[in-house]
Amino acid sequence: MTLTVLAEKSDLKIVLMSIDDLRPHEKGSPLYLELLKHEILRDGILKYPIIADEKTGVILDGMHRWLALKNLGYTQMPVILIDALKNTKIRVGRRRIHRYLNDSEEEISINNVISAGLSGNLMKPRSTRHFFPFSNFQQINCSLSLLKKRKPQDISKYLATMTKNECKSAIKEWLEEISEELEFLNQRVAEVEKEKAELLNRIKNLENNSSILKEL
Repeated sequence: MTLTVLAEKSDLKIVLMSIDDLRPHEKGSPLYLELLKHEILRDGILKYPIIADEKTGVILDGMHRWLALKNLGYTQMPVILIDALKNTKIRVGRRRIHRYLNDSEEEISINNVISAGLSGNLMKPRSTRHFFPFSNFQQINCSLSLLKKRKPQDISKYLATMTKNECKSAIKEWLEEISEELEFLNQRVAEVEKEKAELLNRIKNLENNSSILKEL
């Protein structure tokens, strides 16, 4: 398979790949998909590539971007390909905050993710959060005009069956999850700032002891 390299960022190759060679591992949220489609059409660009396993084409990050372009009729999309099974630094959790916590009960095997994608037995929407040894916000602002197009594709089999209220509730939970992560990070910032202040205070207390300071 010949791939066109769009860009290279942080030792990562971003390639242009056939949308039909990619496989989801979980179902999409109808409301979030509509929000994303509106943004993509408004901007005329895809801001970020998706991330997929290079051997199987299973999507690890960017499920809704893939759904949006497929539904809009595009045949190609930018992808970062990685060897998911060999890259031991990739972790999979259930919530965003699991990026910072080591809890075996909240870890999901990458093998289970790949298996779900290959079997077509898709997980529920937002079942997994993938954490990579690099930032997954590799902004490329790829123009839609660079992507080949055909007639819009039916993606209903990849979407969860949800009522309007269930969709709104899912978005609310998503926002709460982001707030949970922000609260955790703010707490860590406060702890680190306190640690820094205590260290500076200890150094200040040594100022009257010139012999110790000379040894530093």
